[in-house]
Amino acid sequence: MKRILTLVVSALLSLNGYSLKSNSLGGEAMQKTYKELAEIFDKYDIKGTTDQMIDDLEQDYKTMPPEVELNKAAMLLTVLGQGEYDYENMTWTPYTNGVYTFDVEFFNVEKMYTDFLTGVSSLDEQELDFKDIQEDTRQVNWEEGTGKRTVSFEWKHRQFTLEAEVYDDWFDVNVANELNKIIKGYGNEKQLFFTSDGYQEGIVFYRDKEWAEGFQLETGLELVEFN
Repeated sequence: MKRILTLVVSALLSLNGYSLKSNSLGGEAMQKTYKELAEIFDKYDIKGTTDQMIDDLEQDYKTMPPEVELNKAAMLLTVLGQGEYDYENMTWTPYTNGVYTFDVEFFNVEKMYTDFLTGVSSLDEQELDFKDIQEDTRQVNWEEGTGKRTVSFEWKHRQFTLEAEVYDDWFDVNVANELNKIIKGYGNEKQLFFTSDGYQEGIVFYRDKEWAEGFQLETGLELVEFN
């Protein structure tokens, strides 16, 4: 069942221009150390890297078998954007350091899209100040992992509702696509950009296209906007 769901989600991501298996532009940028990447991230206003974090990631990288494809830039971003998990109380709090990351097989399935909107909002708490987030799961068949669900929120003195198909505990990327359309509609030149670790981690930024072009060039990561 899990394998089937994985294939379904991967197909959905690919259809939306977001491939979990290909996120690299290739080239020399892929060979950078974690320290070099941290310096690049700092230049692009992505904060939070520590010496201990870099050392731990370098040690983990050395232990990886050669057949494992690991993108260092995406791995460091994943750590920087993962937020704080409280597994006992089933809560999650995002960091506010310029990047938000999430597993597309969500930790808290009942609040999946609430957490997603909260994570996106953390990218700029003034400009993306989503309020009164309400998630409706009454049409979800939890036993079969099917159905539909919605998440509504207030932003810019308007009410918005996003609808998602249910694929067990997997994220429907159409929600990200529709949210980006709403954000781009306000025309301040900033929007959401997405990339991946090559497996099932989604990585999100809220920037303008000039920032995205420079970031791609220096990190080797391909950023997409879905639509």
